[in-house]
Amino acid sequence: MGKIRILDDHLANQIAAGEVVERPASVVKELVENAIDADADRIAVQLEEGGIRSIRVSDNGCGMDREDAQLAFARHATSKIRRERDLFAIRTLGFRGEALPSIASVSRLTLTTQDGSDQPAIRLKLEGGETVSIEETSRSRGTDVWVEDLFYNTPARLKYLKTVNTEVSHVADVIGRLALAHPNRAFSLRHNQRELFRTPGDGKLIHVIHALYGKQVASHMVPLEAEDPDFRLTGLVARPEVTRSNRSYLSIILNGRYIRSVPLVQAVLQAYDTLLPVGRYPIGVLCVETDPKLVDVNVHPAKLEVRISKEKTLYDLIVQSVHQALHRQVLVPKVEKKPNGPTVKKTQVVQERLSFDRPAGRSESEGYPSLSRPVREDRVYEPSSVRQEKTEPVSHVLPEQATAPDPIPSQETPQKSPVPVQEPEEKSRFPMMEPLTQVHGTYIVAQSEDGFYLIDQHAAHERIYYERFLRRMKETDPEQQPLLVPMTVECTLSEAETIRSKLDDLRALGLEVEPFGGTTFLVRSHPRWFPEGQEESIIREIVDWLKEHGRVDTVRLRDASAKLMACKAAIKANRHLRREEMEHLLEELGACDNPFTCPHGRPILVHFSTYEIEKMFKRVM
Repeated sequence: MGKIRILDDHLANQIAAGEVVERPASVVKELVENAIDADADRIAVQLEEGGIRSIRVSDNGCGMDREDAQLAFARHATSKIRRERDLFAIRTLGFRGEALPSIASVSRLTLTTQDGSDQPAIRLKLEGGETVSIEETSRSRGTDVWVEDLFYNTPARLKYLKTVNTEVSHVADVIGRLALAHPNRAFSLRHNQRELFRTPGDGKLIHVIHALYGKQVASHMVPLEAEDPDFRLTGLVARPEVTRSNRSYLSIILNGRYIRSVPLVQAVLQAYDTLLPVGRYPIGVLCVETDPKLVDVNVHPAKLEVRISKEKTLYDLIVQSVHQALHRQVLVPKVEKKPNGPTVKKTQVVQERLSFDRPAGRSESEGYPSLSRPVREDRVYEPSSVRQEKTEPVSHVLPEQATAPDPIPSQETPQKSPVPVQEPEEKSRFPMMEPLTQVHGTYIVAQSEDGFYLIDQHAAHERIYYERFLRRMKETDPEQQPLLVPMTVECTLSEAETIRSKLDDLRALGLEVEPFGGTTFLVRSHPRWFPEGQEESIIREIVDWLKEHGRVDTVRLRDASAKLMACKAAIKANRHLRREEMEHLLEELGACDNPFTCPHGRPILVHFSTYEIEKMFKRVM
């Protein structure tokens, strides 16, 4: 007898269940996707004990007749694929025909369905994938799938499930993603008879975000819309003051399907650029519509990862459209009086604790460049009025008047751009204000018609220099300062190897460096705008950054270098400024492309509204 044999259907279903059914959340995902494909607009999910004891998904979709209800539990039985060419233009969420038989093989399952005809509803019961009974019953149009005792016949898989709270969290993740992808359908989730959340199904994405994340997040969302010949992009992204500690609150929806895509998430992060502090991530939902022929969804058992033709085009569209959407906003955080005592509902606490996928922390390959060593802030640059009293002027304190700053995305502007958006006048974004005084020589107090502002002078000056340096680095002919006596830089062996391999990158920054034997190098010229007295330390910082990040493109290197030089050149805390110097600083800040955050994402100014001040003093109630 030969060694090769064909597996029986029951064993094959259990093997398939290992791919399709990892935990209760996997069951919920497959059943809810089936309900969506059945055109249901009301979908209710009920769990008991995290879904381990019971999962029930009810919908008002098209339902099935008796024959289809029985056939649905056969392997590879599907209503969504009929011919080979259908695989190249998939428009449904489920299509493999493995979900129902795989779920039934590891549970006790009851299916009740009615197709809207004058025939009675059908109730089908299975245990371990085997049909136990089939009978007629009563039910309105739609389907109800009740899964009990998940993994009762596969104890090895059962013991690897996590706690009840963890499993509920995973289910909430799944339902949350599906609700974001389909705001025109009403979803509800209950656990042990307690409702966790509910969406209205009115087609408004902002209402889904309100249900999932709460009122505060929803009130800080910014709409975006863009289109090119291949893709249509819509969605909502949060203002930079609303962030999370991981990127799992950023959802990419492609043709109604939530997908995991590192490049597209990275496009969103690149669009935020310096608006985000290090280690913080935005909340957002991006909905992409495209021809299904440009997408291959058949590359992952759970259909979470896809291949996208023209992915670079979509990447550029996301970067520009998110950048423009944020650029139209006045991104000044407002100081609001907090209510006395916590009044948050229990369901809101659950929502806040639920995060999607919980990936590992931000890696350097996916995040933004950071300085390899901490920058000391004890060096003080004197203001212009003080400089004029000295015989030798000190440069790089307040930059000269800037005119029409260039946009500062963190990569070169793509040739293909989305639908043009009317940009607002600069004065509508940056508030008109009059400086009054300083607090501890660190924060400028300025008044405006609608209240007053506190401005971090170091962060403001850092932003001014960052944009100035970045613009100059992009010039094809960098303005260089030749040195009569070359600067000698002695390095370690590893630093020397880094410099030798990155001479072209350094030259692109305006640094003329050449070997001088062993681990010593000569710097023959550097950009004129290098902060005076800090040339060698900046060069060493750049080399350290190159050593840490390895192979990088010129854009990232320029960005990191501009941040480094800006931080070193900017005026520091505990430095008292005269009124005219504060006026000049605010004037320069208002001319920046992004006057609201420093290059590292920290806020530059905060707003205290007149109304909030009056509330604090009980002038209004």
